Amino acid sequence: MKNTLLFTLVFIISCSQPSQTEKDLRENINKTLNLEMFETVHQGNNLLSFNELKQQFQYLSVVYLEQGCQPCYPKFIEWQNKMDSIACPDNFSVLFVIHGNSYEDFMINVLNVDHVDDNYYTIMDPEFQFLAANKDIPRWIIDASVLIDSENKIKMVGAPWINEDMTKLFYEIMSMGEKRGCNIPLKCKHN
Repeated sequence: MKNTLLFTLVFIISCSQPSQTEKDLRENINKTLNLEMFETVHQGNNLLSFNELKQQFQYLSVVYLEQGCQPCYPKFIEWQNKMDSIACPDNFSVLFVIHGNSYEDFMINVLNVDHVDDNYYTIMDPEFQFLAANKDIPRWIIDASVLIDSENKIKMVGAPWINEDMTKLFYEIMSMGEKRGCNIPLKCKHN
């Protein structure tokens, strides 16, 4: 009887303790993602200012990649292709932050893996400024990608297309923006 009571108490205590992942998520949702050190954004072969990008979109999924990281090239391709599989609001886009010196060199490596059209935005970060400015955010969260709002506050961690629950959460966040007076008609890319 004593052992059963002890086991039940240990079970209850262990079940009520949040995992490190849950703690990290709670601590970092609504935390500011620092991007102010970047001025220029690529969209294909075009350049625009980071401020122009922020004026155009209320929400951005920020995806961190590194040049020379072999799994990063398929991840870039996957994001390009999978975002077409969900309906995206007009005020949403994807921003790749890539540690590397050259957008062109990164794209050569991507195209060596598979052909893909670059439909989204890219910031090149040759000096690891992004990681240094966001050192208080666990690296696993940075690597998972984050959805930020117009104030650079983290609203979601992970890809919106990864599973049904994440897609639903993505749409819920977008509808909260709509309730605050933001017009966000849904569209499918390339339609």
